[in-house]
Amino acid sequence: MDNSFKALGLMSGTSMDGIDASIIHSDGLDNLEIIDNQYFKYPKKFKDDLSAFIDIIYDQRDINKNIKLFRSLERKITFYHSEISEKIIKKNNTDIQLIGFHGQTVIHKPQHGYSIQMGDADLLSQILRKKVVNKFRDNDIKNGGEGAPLTPIYHKLLSKKINLKKPILFLNIGGVANFTYCNQNKLYAKDIGPGNVLIDEYLKKVKGTYYDEDGIIASHGKINRNIINHFYEHEFYGIKKKRSYDRKEFDFSFVRGLEFEDAVSTLTYFTALTISKNIRNNITNDFELILCGGGRKNLTLVNHIKDLLDQKIYIIDEFGFDGDFIESQAFAYLSIRSYINQPLSYPDTTNVKHPCNGGLIRKNY
Repeated sequence: MDNSFKALGLMSGTSMDGIDASIIHSDGLDNLEIIDNQYFKYPKKFKDDLSAFIDIIYDQRDINKNIKLFRSLERKITFYHSEISEKIIKKNNTDIQLIGFHGQTVIHKPQHGYSIQMGDADLLSQILRKKVVNKFRDNDIKNGGEGAPLTPIYHKLLSKKINLKKPILFLNIGGVANFTYCNQNKLYAKDIGPGNVLIDEYLKKVKGTYYDEDGIIASHGKINRNIINHFYEHEFYGIKKKRSYDRKEFDFSFVRGLEFEDAVSTLTYFTALTISKNIRNNITNDFELILCGGGRKNLTLVNHIKDLLDQKIYIIDEFGFDGDFIESQAFAYLSIRSYINQPLSYPDTTNVKHPCNGGLIRKNY
């Protein structure tokens, strides 16, 4: 590939369990070769410390009040990112021109003009002696967008590689759920409500665990439809004209008082209902649905979505793409687009006023 780059993408998602790393070779446009993917699990104490910190942050003032702790955690998270970067670069014995460093989202409030990610790009550049791209969301927000979702332009590239007959709808279920609809002449995307966040936060609070593996707990419980109908009617996320959500906007308190397995089952069905209704409310055309993100492994959740949409669901892994690493690959791709000054976001993906470039390029060596 002429005029192409080898880029490393690093993503620490809303689950806060670790770092996904991907090396790709791309021109930032239509060419793509995925070289490798690797996962780094955070030590339990760091994960717990990070989660506890983010739990107390509701706006920028909270960060300012706890700035010493923020800086300490930021330094640690940057060293963890450098550690996995060195491992994957050494393993592949390849030269990397760019690193797309998303960092850990602490608070996302585009309505107030900011989205804050934890991670020191200057330090990472100094350690690795590479150009590092970060702050992917800032310019979008400055231009009237919501700074998310940012993966749609990469989904569009994948849709060309997968090449199904119908338009493709990528459903990404991370902490927050979002979709990207890819037609020949159309790219439309938005966050559509809770993904894994309600289930994960409930399990963390009640049992001290992190997720419902394969949806087994939910499969053993009973769905309380009365609670769902009442809460959904009053809290339906789809009526808001938002493109993006912060995970703190979702609250599992409506299942308090239920038996443990029934609560997990009810939260899982509620999540599927919110996702399904939002898809149908936004996309009326036929499409093929491809599922990615950690939620694709929750079989109970996936089966609910399949039944509610009355739609065949493909898992992205079926097409040769590892569904655990789509976002890390995306940020490698976005780092290249940032470097060659191509748009990262569009009016129909983030509500930005015009196609918008983004990212800051750091060179500290």
